[in-house]
Amino acid sequence: MKKIGIFDSGVDTPEEIILAAGFVSHRLFGDPNIEPDKANEHIPPTHCVWTRNLLEQAIRGLDKDIVGIIATHGCDRTNREFDIWLKCINLDFMFFLNSPFKRHKIASKFFIDDMKELIAQLEDRFSVKVSSEKIKEAIKLMNKVRSLLMEISEFRSKMVLRGADFHALVKKVQQIDKNEAVKLLEAKLEELKTKKPIKNKDYKRILLTGSDLDDTEFIEYIENLGFQIVIDDLGIGTKYFWNKVDENKEPIEALAKYHLEKPIHSTKFPSYERFDVIKKLAESYKVDGIINVAHKFCEPVLYDHPYLSKKFKELAIPYLFIETEYNRESYKQLATRFEAFGEII
Repeated sequence: MKKIGIFDSGVDTPEEIILAAGFVSHRLFGDPNIEPDKANEHIPPTHCVWTRNLLEQAIRGLDKDIVGIIATHGCDRTNREFDIWLKCINLDFMFFLNSPFKRHKIASKFFIDDMKELIAQLEDRFSVKVSSEKIKEAIKLMNKVRSLLMEISEFRSKMVLRGADFHALVKKVQQIDKNEAVKLLEAKLEELKTKKPIKNKDYKRILLTGSDLDDTEFIEYIENLGFQIVIDDLGIGTKYFWNKVDENKEPIEALAKYHLEKPIHSTKFPSYERFDVIKKLAESYKVDGIINVAHKFCEPVLYDHPYLSKKFKELAIPYLFIETEYNRESYKQLATRFEAFGEII
């Protein structure tokens, strides 16, 4: 089945439109095993390491089933880099979706208009019809995915499911046919209901936040140092499924409302709104500490860090900030800092 690739640092792409057009929505992830040699010919080395990595993969060649790309304004880096994709990448379809930073009525209308333009261009390029009924059906399917992920997510805080295993599951769901995703998630849920909690009682309960942390091996590395990620604030995590789309409203309006009202993502401002989201999660899940990981040159997360550090210090909630390169060799250099944080907790 043909796929539409998603280049989005803020999970604001309305996958329902892609599904209604008859494609598999396939979110693009980085590959920490490659160096961005070709990408560096087009953008400076001080550019976000994650988006450079995706550009590198695109230049080398994406999955042969990907016939188009939707890039969504998750952050200014993805915004500006799309111009480079247009010049460097040869695909049948490329569209930039303006996901607004503001969250008022004018922003909603702006987003609705842009989604309608996306639909029109998909219909024209691929000779398909994206009807309201098809979008409504896709909304129901995606809501089923979200509900199942929400239920499965809770097994992390029950110490039944490791955070790295959940992260891998969300990644898979974001790339496969969503009907297959539902079957996968239903089977996983039934499996978890029969499992007993992890025996190791000494794991520190952690909330993980930060950049687009898409390397499951990094999550596993953190947990192997004595932590259990019981909740997160990530695009490959709660930001993908925390709320559901209203199935009774006009579908395009419902999608706009869903994306503009869900908890603010780490690539968005203002900092105090993001702090409020993380604070509520930390209190609800009774975490022992918060780990905030920024990819090198991830400006939104770097901008938020001083404010978050100050506010969590005031609340006496242990907080660790890490800035890292996007490669697995760099992880090994962080062991001492993670271990020291565990001792502080």
